[in-house]
Amino acid sequence: MPRAATHITAKPARPAGWPRARGRHYLDVLEGLHLTRAPEWYLEIGAGRGHSLARCPGKAIAVDPAFRLGGDVMGDKPALHLVQKTSGDFFASGQAQEIAPRIDMAFIDGMHLFEYVLDDFIATEKLCHPEAAILLHDLVPFSPAAAEREWDPERTKGWSGDVWKMTLILREYRPELAFDVLNPRPCGLGMVTGLDPDNRVLEDARDEIVAKFMDLTIEDFGPKNLKQIMQMRKVEDVLPDLKEMEAAE
Repeated sequence: MPRAATHITAKPARPAGWPRARGRHYLDVLEGLHLTRAPEWYLEIGAGRGHSLARCPGKAIAVDPAFRLGGDVMGDKPALHLVQKTSGDFFASGQAQEIAPRIDMAFIDGMHLFEYVLDDFIATEKLCHPEAAILLHDLVPFSPAAAEREWDPERTKGWSGDVWKMTLILREYRPELAFDVLNPRPCGLGMVTGLDPDNRVLEDARDEIVAKFMDLTIEDFGPKNLKQIMQMRKVEDVLPDLKEMEAAE
């Protein structure tokens, strides 16, 4: 007799309750923030092909260990410094302080592992001032496969890694920060203000934090818990100036 067909139920790509970033594209939000906040000096960690860097009209420092720039990233910028180093080497060199007196806005989009993003945040905050803003990409992963520490291209086209853990870390260790998880597609955008360059909480607890969150998976934490702690908000609700700027155009 022929064997009965065996049906294997595939694990759903997105479990029930999975948070989704469905707002306007993050590059458009970045461009709007440049126009409304008008930072004198902008720092970008992980410039890659330069798509986000091209949206910056002001003075900029871009850091990447292997630039793959395409198109006109210079534009009308009065100054652009391309630093081809790892972010760790860049911060350790003191080069940022040699280039700019302070950073007014930063975008962290480097290695998609939370300990790298944590280190980049700690080092970047030291260069900022209380009115500055740090933006974190990839806080809202596409799916469980995209939220793993290793990228498997056969299971997911996009990979945000475990950067999502930064939401847990900032909520727990730096609750005094003004921290919003915004909904730009495809994988959200964190906006942190109220910075304190002298604060050492994250730096002092760095090893403790890495050990605490290293083995945590998004399945163990649960999508509903992640959605609850994210408190994801619409860009337009947090940044009304963007909407007003567009209406005036």
